[in-house]
Amino acid sequence: MDLPEIFSEVPDFRLNRKKRHELGDILVLVICAVLSGADDFESIELYGKSKLSLLQSFLSLPNGIPSHDTINRVFRYMDKSKFGDCLVKWSKEILSSLESYQINIDGKVLRGTDKKGAKKSGICIVSAWATEQNLVLGQSKVDKKSNEKTAIPELLESLNLKNALVSIDAMGCNVKIANQIVAGGGDYLLALKKNNKDLHEEVADWLKRDRTDFDRYEKTDATGGRIERRRTTVCTDLDFLLEPKKFNNSRSIIQVESIRESNEGITTDIRYYISSKVLSAKQFHEAVKNHWQIENNLHWMLDVVFKEDNNLTKKDNAPENLATVRKICLQLCYQNKDMSIPKMRKRAAWDDEYLLGLIQKF
Repeated sequence: MDLPEIFSEVPDFRLNRKKRHELGDILVLVICAVLSGADDFESIELYGKSKLSLLQSFLSLPNGIPSHDTINRVFRYMDKSKFGDCLVKWSKEILSSLESYQINIDGKVLRGTDKKGAKKSGICIVSAWATEQNLVLGQSKVDKKSNEKTAIPELLESLNLKNALVSIDAMGCNVKIANQIVAGGGDYLLALKKNNKDLHEEVADWLKRDRTDFDRYEKTDATGGRIERRRTTVCTDLDFLLEPKKFNNSRSIIQVESIRESNEGITTDIRYYISSKVLSAKQFHEAVKNHWQIENNLHWMLDVVFKEDNNLTKKDNAPENLATVRKICLQLCYQNKDMSIPKMRKRAAWDDEYLLGLIQKF
């Protein structure tokens, strides 16, 4: 396994005469450690020293295991874009054989980077997620004086959108983003909320009508003592509507009504969407449901399994580079999933052959 070659395109900022550890060795060490349950630089160093004989079997490590200060310094000043590209290129290779897929776009704040006494000051990273394949296709940091709406176009520019259905929450529902997706060869599925007041009101009023040409689909699920009925209604005749025509190639408007019954009572939630694609109510039902997989399969996993929000690393590029490491490790688990991911991390720590089997797939 010549794993360090995977990171050969990541530039090394250090002076050659002062280097005691190869950059590729450091990055592979960190990935092995995080896969095995290490969540900070100190525990990464401890893991390396505990597994020195294993790591020496496929890494050069001319001066042994680097200190946690050395690893921290590398992650602070390493090019975050070039390192992130390693993850993106790997994902693109896996997707290269697929003709179409769904891309979910959503942002997540690294809570541990919040400044003391300043709420909502943490770094926010917008990610593009391939739903069915559990792959990160790209990521973009939101500028401090901006929001997700400005980061999304930059992220879309880096993606291959051909034949993809791109789903975004209400923050991304604007004409510029819709046009960019269509120009890139994809289709959009954008959530509507009252921040697009006129469009939201017109779509909501229209879909309240009891028309025979509306396509409808209903499905009931029972999980965790809760019964949920989802009713999806789709209209593709938009000739009588004004606001949807402002969006490039809008062809469908969708209503999803969720009725939840539990011991606490009955709640109803109605959401609206606009899309450039014509699909059946059943297909839109699945596409809307798939969008939330970025919350469940990416963001939740990073928070709960990889303890992302507990990590207090704040300086320079280190928070974003560590976020990339966690996504690489999560993706390795998904591509080789044979048990729950928390159990996979434990087994990787205990079973050297199992760990090697995981990282060989990168």
